[in-house]
Amino acid sequence: MKKAYKNVLALSLICAIVAVLMAITNFITAPIIKENADKAANAALAEVMPDGGDFTELDLSEYTLPSTVIAAYKASNGGFVVRLSTRGFADGMVILCGVDENGTVTGAKCLSSNETLSHEKTYGDKFTGLTLEGVNGVDTIASATKTTKAYRAAVVDAIN
Repeated sequence: MKKAYKNVLALSLICAIVAVLMAITNFITAPIIKENADKAANAALAEVMPDGGDFTELDLSEYTLPSTVIAAYKASNGGFVVRLSTRGFADGMVILCGVDENGTVTGAKCLSSNETLSHEKTYGDKFTGLTLEGVNGVDTIASATKTTKAYRAAVVDAIN
């Protein structure tokens, strides 16, 4: 019986030591991981708004926005980058769209999607430099698919 207690005590001590070591490792690496994630996020924001400078995430609770808008960032140059989530053929199409202070699209990029052919990865270039009127006229594959219509609608939501 004493041997069983010793084994339980030894295993408990090992688990406690491992837990403490993991907590210390997390404490040390968490700021580094956050910094790298912020750099990656800013790189994506700068890709759709190259002249944006620094970006500050906005609190969207103050605004009434379309349901596609999941995040927005204010650029130091006065423009905005909007992260949108929409449904084309499938759920989960996430688009990042930059809009300058005049309502002109500075860039759009599909970050992720579950669409069948993945052509939406290249649609963003067609919207760069357009305003609301121009975006509505973009023909992204004969406007025949749910994916292209959803992409265009998301860019319109970003401008609005």
